Amino acid sequence: MKIALFTDTFIPNINGIVTSILNSSKILAKKGHKLYIFTSEPKDKNFKKPNLGKNIFVFYYPITNIIKYPDFQLAVANPSNILSKIKMIQPDIIHIHTPSILGWEALIVAKMYKIPVVGTYHTLLPDFLKYLPMNVNKSDFAKQFTWGYTRNFYNRCDLVTTPSIAMKKELKKNGIKKVTFLSNGVDIEKFKKIKSKKNGNVILHVGRIGYEKNIDIILKAFHELFKTNKKVRLVIAGKGPALESLVSLSKQLGMSKNVEFLGAIDHDKLPRLYSSADVFVTASTVETEGLVILEAMASGLPIVGVNKLAIPYIVKNGRNGFLVKVGDYQKISESINKLLKNEKLRVNFGRESQKLVKDFSLGNIIKKLEKIYCSLI
Repeated sequence: MKIALFTDTFIPNINGIVTSILNSSKILAKKGHKLYIFTSEPKDKNFKKPNLGKNIFVFYYPITNIIKYPDFQLAVANPSNILSKIKMIQPDIIHIHTPSILGWEALIVAKMYKIPVVGTYHTLLPDFLKYLPMNVNKSDFAKQFTWGYTRNFYNRCDLVTTPSIAMKKELKKNGIKKVTFLSNGVDIEKFKKIKSKKNGNVILHVGRIGYEKNIDIILKAFHELFKTNKKVRLVIAGKGPALESLVSLSKQLGMSKNVEFLGAIDHDKLPRLYSSADVFVTASTVETEGLVILEAMASGLPIVGVNKLAIPYIVKNGRNGFLVKVGDYQKISESINKLLKNEKLRVNFGRESQKLVKDFSLGNIIKKLEKIYCSLI
């Protein structure tokens, strides 16, 4: 079948949406489907646009700076260009990944040509507001407006998917009608544990370095550990707007030699990075699924995370990790310390992680996605 995907974020950006789209597109393309990706052009004009294979085609459109937030992009396409391309392609289905200007253009053209639409809700927009540079970002009005916008957009889709049961409940509660749970999926084979020497002292965090990820809480937790264990190391992989302030904080806390900021890591190199760690930690409160957590689980790591949104649906407290209250860096520190001091517990939790993650196998998720597409055509 022919599938038109609309997303404001795509490579070279590194985030969960991009990973999800790339993973699913590559498998669908191998199965003979044709993927047409409509997205924003890279900010880096020197970026060499990749060849993703014979069945994946990418169309780039200019970006606008309506919302000034680092790494946040909104594509604005000439409507006639979208119309002509859709008319030429004649897709069987349109799949929208971001509820933006580009997304609205997709909805309009879908209605004109009577093409069924799937919308995926990746980001909990109301919770993300407080991290945007706006005066109204913490007001009730802003949240109400955002949910109103969300309803107006997604209720125009024939079906809405969201990557966790937690988000399905949240969307239903806020008036989104046709919602189904569909994980983004993880390539379990890719992240199978690679044998490597461990010393029981490496804590890992992977992901976008945004303020919404609360990585400062991880640094504070690490500082508590560092007071009694000078051999412990914290490795942080990713890039984003909060990086500079986090580097500064690690220096202020006097532990810059034990905290390593790796920057952006190529996705193909992540399996080895996960395998080098002993514990994976996250303090994020905005995870609609937690794709990096699933990758860490597939790599056989125990997880320390917060009891918020999608995380408790994949991290089972006392089985494959520990869950703590939001912002409680002391409990995060204590939980990590328990795991670092007890190799048997780490190994058992890691095995449970690999058992639990089987439900999120990418191959099975793609089969479900194909069924969804076929049911709407």
